[in-house]
Amino acid sequence: MKKAIVYTRFSPRRNGDKCESIETQLDFCRDYCTKNKYQIVADFQDRSISGADEDRPVLWDAVEALKRGYALVVYKFDRLARNAFLAYTIERQCNKKGAKIISASGEGTIEQSMSPEERLKIGMLRLFAEYERNIIAARTKTAMLRHQANGRRMSNLTPFGFKCNPDNPALLIRDSFEQNIISHIGNLRDNGQSFRAICRKLESEGLPCRENNRWHHTTVKNILTRAGIA
Repeated sequence: MKKAIVYTRFSPRRNGDKCESIETQLDFCRDYCTKNKYQIVADFQDRSISGADEDRPVLWDAVEALKRGYALVVYKFDRLARNAFLAYTIERQCNKKGAKIISASGEGTIEQSMSPEERLKIGMLRLFAEYERNIIAARTKTAMLRHQANGRRMSNLTPFGFKCNPDNPALLIRDSFEQNIISHIGNLRDNGQSFRAICRKLESEGLPCRENNRWHHTTVKNILTRAGIA
């Protein structure tokens, strides 16, 4: 059976008729889980806490309790957060855990329950997060290439143009035969040859690819990129 964590939050306001009690929220969430065949493994309750308050240990305990495949069930999405940044942060943490957030009131996704302004903020936050991931990936790639250039083995796959150092398997040494092929590929590229044309040229010259595989244009491109030629 599917597993669920239920989170409820109660923040009394002047218009008390619109303030659903913890008990009301729990009943609604339990009913949803029963109808949709979710087993509730735990429920977490925040009482007299604002939805804009990020300092909510109970909320973060609920997120921490999630496991892959779990669902975080709330009465409405505004029980989780009343500002776009906090909602985005919670959603991101749930995604990292392989869990999803469900509104028992059938609101769809968190974004669908937001105003156009809040959706714009969420979109901007996602763009910044993607930019940050790309920057980190670029730095990691640059560092790995630098370490490879210095002879450090970075994975079980030995890059074309190198071979394991027989005296120290953690290090790489240049393979003179494959380095000559790389230089040849670079010259062909400088002469205006396309990657596919280079593949045909290497095949016709009988120059081997790794493990007797046929040359592929992406292989040639990756070799040149790694060598800083492409």
